[in-house]
Amino acid sequence: RKYVGLDNYQAMLGDRILRKALVNTLLYAVMFVVPASAVSLGLATLVNQRLRGMYLFRALYYLPVVTSIAVLAIIWKFILVPRPDGIANYFLGLIGIAPKEWLLDMRLALPSITVMQIWATMGYYMVLWLAGLQGIPEEMYEAARIDGAGRWQMFRFVTVPMLKPTTIFITLIAGIGAFQMFGPPYMLTGGGPVHATTTMVYYIWQQAFNRYRMGYASGVSLLLFVIILIASLIQRKYMRWSESIF
Repeated sequence: RKYVGLDNYQAMLGDRILRKALVNTLLYAVMFVVPASAVSLGLATLVNQRLRGMYLFRALYYLPVVTSIAVLAIIWKFILVPRPDGIANYFLGLIGIAPKEWLLDMRLALPSITVMQIWATMGYYMVLWLAGLQGIPEEMYEAARIDGAGRWQMFRFVTVPMLKPTTIFITLIAGIGAFQMFGPPYMLTGGGPVHATTTMVYYIWQQAFNRYRMGYASGVSLLLFVIILIASLIQRKYMRWSESIF
């Protein structure tokens, strides 16, 4: 073993691929957190009704969460086949849009992976939203109805404020999960094309287990930890997370 001091951190400053991985991770977090939270909230609102067969729909929406990432990757690789007869391209063709090279186009690869991850995780966040929705007292909705509030007004002025603790929790864990994204690039693109889907965790894995640069990978891991910590603290401050909301 050779003590290298701060050499690994100095090397990180000039690492172009690391900068690209950091940008990709930040872009993915922006594209993932808000849409995933919004879609899962919509699903939770839909399944939070006393209708026949609703438990079946809840199970179906949650199914991708308990499915192996390898299976999900095979499904989406089949959906995103770049040929005109691929599933995604076929439906685009029905509305007159030219076929896309989803996982081969530098501009589309990361958004394609993001869509897959939203689909794969929305069931988990749906369950969290559902727990928050079922914790809202029915008396508050009854009072709103008596005051003449419509369905949208009840959602805006009753549901959304009462879901603040759940909102903070979901956006926080979704943000942390976004910074730790690894499976889809590993299974679908190998970080390509031209590092367009290389994320921080995937780059750490490459350095540690492909190139056996364990010290450098540890330095990048520490950088990722600091980034997640700062992002979480900023989110906590601006969303006013304190014990009083509970």
